Amino acid sequence: MFTFIARLILRNRITVLSSLLFLSFFMAWEGQYVQVSFKFSRLLPKTDSAQVEYDVFRERFNQVGNTVVLAIDSFDVFDPELYPQWQRLQDELNAIPGVVGVLSPVNAYNLLRNDSIQKLYYQSMNPGFRSGKLDSMRNLFSRLPFYQGLLRSEDGQVPLMLVQIDSEQLYVRQIVTIVESIKESAEVAEAHIGRDIKISGLPHIRMANTKKVSKEIFLLVGLAMLVTALILFAFLRSARAMLISLGVVVLGVFWSFGLISVLDYEISMLSSLIPSLVIVIGVPNCIFLINKYHSEFKNHGNRIKALQRVIRKIGAATLMTNATTAMGFASLILTDSTILKEFGVVASLNVMMVFVISIIVIPVYYSFARPPKQRHYKHLEKRWIKGFIDWLIRASMYHRPYVYSGLVLLLVIAGIGISKIYTTGNLSEEFKKSDPVFQDLRFLEDRFGGVVPLELVIDTRNPGGAYKNSTLKRMDRLQEAMQEVPGVSKALSIVNGLKFVKQAYYRGEPDFYELPGSQDRSFVLSYIPNDSEDGNSLMQSMVDSTGRYARISMQVEDMGKEESAYLQEALMANIAEIFPADRYDVTVTGAWMVFQKGTTYLIKNLIVSLGLAISVIALVMALIFRSFAMVLVSLVPNLFPLLMTAGIMGFFGIPLKPSTILVFSVAFGISIDDTIHFLAKYRQELKITRYNIGQSVLLAIRETGVSMFYTSVVLFFGFSVFTASSFGGIVALGILVSITLIIAMIGNLLLLPSLLLSFEKLIINKSFTEPYITIYEEDEDDDEDDDEPEFPNQETPSPKKELSIE
Repeated sequence: MFTFIARLILRNRITVLSSLLFLSFFMAWEGQYVQVSFKFSRLLPKTDSAQVEYDVFRERFNQVGNTVVLAIDSFDVFDPELYPQWQRLQDELNAIPGVVGVLSPVNAYNLLRNDSIQKLYYQSMNPGFRSGKLDSMRNLFSRLPFYQGLLRSEDGQVPLMLVQIDSEQLYVRQIVTIVESIKESAEVAEAHIGRDIKISGLPHIRMANTKKVSKEIFLLVGLAMLVTALILFAFLRSARAMLISLGVVVLGVFWSFGLISVLDYEISMLSSLIPSLVIVIGVPNCIFLINKYHSEFKNHGNRIKALQRVIRKIGAATLMTNATTAMGFASLILTDSTILKEFGVVASLNVMMVFVISIIVIPVYYSFARPPKQRHYKHLEKRWIKGFIDWLIRASMYHRPYVYSGLVLLLVIAGIGISKIYTTGNLSEEFKKSDPVFQDLRFLEDRFGGVVPLELVIDTRNPGGAYKNSTLKRMDRLQEAMQEVPGVSKALSIVNGLKFVKQAYYRGEPDFYELPGSQDRSFVLSYIPNDSEDGNSLMQSMVDSTGRYARISMQVEDMGKEESAYLQEALMANIAEIFPADRYDVTVTGAWMVFQKGTTYLIKNLIVSLGLAISVIALVMALIFRSFAMVLVSLVPNLFPLLMTAGIMGFFGIPLKPSTILVFSVAFGISIDDTIHFLAKYRQELKITRYNIGQSVLLAIRETGVSMFYTSVVLFFGFSVFTASSFGGIVALGILVSITLIIAMIGNLLLLPSLLLSFEKLIINKSFTEPYITIYEEDEDDDEDDDEPEFPNQETPSPKKELSIE
């Protein structure tokens, strides 16, 4: 097949290259329309019970996460000198288009009793600028338990300003402008007040995430281009080879953005990595093709024959290595996670497209370029690389017991590390601890108990059941019990509203902030206002329109998995004790619950996809080599680095989470490439050496070792650029993949040859030598090479001596 492909490309090189460039620039044009996602990525499928319950809750109570929270430490909003600054900030925030309301201690509502109409009415506590009134409002606010822990911390030192955003603006581009305007107003106020203003809330965290993704796409792409360019030039010592390789990956980047746009996807934190992955994965293709071209030209000095053999001999191997890498990504498509499916689709298609680009661009370029000079392929014989290859040969041929002993020792150490590994996943996990978003979130958690919504929905099974005295008392007991659980804020429900009503009925006395009793219930409740002039109501959104469902709203800390498990256990135990299952149905939901279950679900899906990727790649290896023993031998050097990486994660306290578990799928799909190159060359040499195992292993190491070393170093430094990310998970991904691939290279060049030599009788059989899929063409000299017309200006230097294998 690749003989035909070689003829097609080289005979129609201008047409083929022009078509490829046209399509690539079309993809670049489409890529300009790609959008960054303004939503938190949906981790759970729509049919999952937790997601269904959350969607039902939001529809029933008309709830959206639309609040940005501002806070200042040790700040008295009723101080005559500080109040004007606070009020000015509040007015500026209210004036921002897209902001529908701002609530803080200075404009909170009080309930007052009007005996003439026998109703309670709302009155804003806005004190104005008179210092005497400020003092009286401070005293009044301190006598309202309803707001303590909600608009001001329990110790009275930290006031909150709650900025509500129009729900219709939450998931469109305008949300970026709204949140940025809120931040700018806060920064101006900081300069006037001289205090640090803390900002958090789901819209702010989400936009901080979106902004970082937008910024880092081009940062990581630029760094990946720079690093790979420097390494390519250092290894190949050829500006032409470096530039054409960069040209290949630039076209690949065009396709990555274009495919995201054409498929109508949005860029998430995960898919933002694809352009950088294309660069890092595409460069090894270029190295193998260029090295093969230089090696062939060095041997016989015929440029057209060298280019034909590059396509025929390396094309199939490169196709299979790219296919296995693509399969590693494509396994994610079978998960139920939208974010993983989209990443798997685009990444797998891009990997295969990079193969097409490299197999066309590099041969066509070199068909027009001047023939390489001796200095262009001198890098194939660098002394220090030859020394490294010789050491690998000696170790695998003469010191295999030490190799196996080292393997066992490292596996034992890795096992100890794996026993220490733990899983986690929370909203702020991807932010560095030095990030202001993370620090502000932790501050608010420390003073208010959390900012991530957790909701309880009590189904009383009867219309109006939420207003029954027995139900209200049970809700009050549950709220008090949850106050004893660490990491939970003050709860808010109809219970708090009714306590506020009773306090107002008894002329605002704090001692009466309690549920109405059986004696005063009827006449206290008769004073409840139906609504206020501006539409605010204490009962709004606390009970559904039928009175059957009541809601308890809490804010919890952004916890890891262990803390979350403890909270859920405490919550479920209190629910079981307080609400009998035969009378009530209690649903635990909210953004926190969905995110926690989504993270666990995502990790399970990634583990399944990794197992599926290993199985599929093992099947491909079986088709290539037709030997079960060979499949096992080929998997060992590639599973070994995964175990080592898991051990490193355990020893260094790197948690297992969606971003870090992706390491295993990415690294396995890439590391198996070297195995295919090595074994395909090894099988070819077996026929040439008439099944001399030792000589075949030696020749295979010398032939593929240099390219494998180059590609591994490029991959190491290429993935290392991810450490420039401001997302902690992306940094960990870059470090772990880099380490894994270096270990995989050593495994493929040291452990794999050792296993081949030790188990040769089990591996070498008729099936192995007659595969279903042929990777390398077996005939070294093919008369068909001479049938092709020579390129113009062909220079034919004298053939060079073959590389020594001694």
